[in-house]
Amino acid sequence: MKTVSFQGIQLTAGQKLRLKQQQHMRSFMHPVLADQISSTLAVIERRKEQGVKPDQIWFFDYEKTGTPSVAEWMGF
Repeated sequence: MKTVSFQGIQLTAGQKLRLKQQQHMRSFMHPVLADQISSTLAVIERRKEQGVKPDQIWFFDYEKTGTPSVAEWMGF
């Protein structure tokens, strides 16, 4: 976790408000995100026990090398 010290620095009113909002959201979102992460990890462990391979998220539709010429692009 990144720790930031504001000693000797004067914050503007907008910066103080933004910092307060961020701290409020961190305290609110932390339990929600922790629950989501733990449930996702539990599902992954169950799938591993069953021998199910992970879903393939990224794949190539096609792979082409080289640069097309202007003539090819225009249909000549």
